Amino acid sequence: MKKLLVVVDMVNGFINEGNLSDKNINRITAPIKKKISNAIAHGDMVIAFRDCHEKNDEEFKTYPLHCVKGTHESELIDELLPFKPDMIIIDKNTTNGFKTSDFQQILKENQFSQIDVVGCCSDICVRDFLQSLVKYFTNSKIDTTICVSEDCIDTFNAPNHNADEVNKQVLDEFEKIGIIVERKEDIKKKKLISLKKITDQKHLNLFEAKFETENGLITYEIVSRKEIPEICQPSLKVDAVNVLPYQLVGNEVIVYLIKEYRYPVGDYVYEIPSGLIDEGEDGKASAIRELEEEIGASVVKIHRAETPAYTSVGMSDENIDFYQAEVVLDKKTKLKKSEDIKIVPVTLDELEKLLTSKKFGAQSKLQLRNFLSQQKIQELQSRIDKLERGDL
Repeated sequence: MKKLLVVVDMVNGFINEGNLSDKNINRITAPIKKKISNAIAHGDMVIAFRDCHEKNDEEFKTYPLHCVKGTHESELIDELLPFKPDMIIIDKNTTNGFKTSDFQQILKENQFSQIDVVGCCSDICVRDFLQSLVKYFTNSKIDTTICVSEDCIDTFNAPNHNADEVNKQVLDEFEKIGIIVERKEDIKKKKLISLKKITDQKHLNLFEAKFETENGLITYEIVSRKEIPEICQPSLKVDAVNVLPYQLVGNEVIVYLIKEYRYPVGDYVYEIPSGLIDEGEDGKASAIRELEEEIGASVVKIHRAETPAYTSVGMSDENIDFYQAEVVLDKKTKLKKSEDIKIVPVTLDELEKLLTSKKFGAQSKLQLRNFLSQQKIQELQSRIDKLERGDL
């Protein structure tokens, strides 16, 4: 799936000249240039919004005259002009670029796995755009990751409008509505000196990385499923999915485990269906496909059980997504030659015993424990409701 980088209003009228300009905003130009350069190098789509108004626009009833169409104020700052041929330029006469017909058309024609948003002003145009974007994907039930970096958004300084304080407030707001925020203190402090690819396999490769740190040169071995490891190309790309299948049989919940021979440990291990996300798939599509292939299931309903997480950050940048699905087993499995899988249906009581006595994959075990807790809470709530109604 495609990635999208959206650059909001990095124009002269907000940075270099005019009634609403603040040269201090130029501090985000260098990291934004780096993001644009990386996005173009990896074939991502880049959109740049330019604030651009007619002289009689409604906005001038609220804000001073700025960024009038055809003036230097409405042009991208000089530092971004070299990227112009590789960007889609969209002029907007509103604080919210989401409302422009050009952007609406792009959303209709493309499906993005991740959207990064940079630019200014954080508490006006960036905020308006992000709020609309989150609402759109939520209502459309589309799994798209939206990201903001603290060092790539900014706003103006004015009396009673401290830029640093405002930026912190809006970043907190963004996190509350589900946007992934990279804080300055989270940005890597170790400088990557070199990266050498040791193996050349299809699904998983070993890299040797050298870092310059406060304690001198450090050499580290890293395993990655990505063509370009995350240390070179920061990404929230999800590599794989883990999906818990269950079925309601009368009043009982049946969970479908798989017992699979795992070659690295030389033994059968209990798990739930999982697998790599194929090119062009999102997490949900991959989860549905894995259920069909590994246990022959059709999905009744499915939902994300947890946000994506790294599987083993001590050695890998692999990122995995988690789902739960109500299913019916009505198809033939489609196992690969290397897969030795047996389907194991269990009740919740049987599952609880198995979790303490058998070998499990870590991600599967944690999700199964969480599912058990959810079911116990639901059962307890049901009993409380019956007591309150006098049914017990």
